[in-house]
Amino acid sequence: MDNYQLLLYLRIGLVAILYLVILQIVLVSRRDLKRAEKPVAAGVATTRARQVVGRLILIDSGSTPYKPGQEFALEPITTIGRAPTNSIVLDSTFVSTEHTRILYKDKSLWVEDMGSRNGTLVNGQTIAQPVAVAPGALLQVGDVRFEFAAA
Repeated sequence: MDNYQLLLYLRIGLVAILYLVILQIVLVSRRDLKRAEKPVAAGVATTRARQVVGRLILIDSGSTPYKPGQEFALEPITTIGRAPTNSIVLDSTFVSTEHTRILYKDKSLWVEDMGSRNGTLVNGQTIAQPVAVAPGALLQVGDVRFEFAAA
């Protein structure tokens, strides 16, 4: 057997190995796609369950289209701002893109300003660092006012 035949056999072997790898990738991908389709086909929601740790009740809607009395659920990490990526979106020129964050830690809700231009007020006081709040506390984000309520 000369070198050319050996090179030919090595090339054929390499191509066969590459085809086997591609076939394995296709089979694994198809299997994963079928698994992903099953919950949807069975009518099971694939979104994560929301853990509600409190509520905000709108007192004064300011320049937003919301109605007073509307309630917003608070998750363990809730962000408030003008950007659509926030948990609670307030379309107001007085509200910063990322204005306020509400965290649930140590079985308490904590409010923190995210460096907003107009600041965040809790019970009428501008906050400079995270502040623990209880049900009944007032929160002002821009020109919008809320009251904290228990979950």
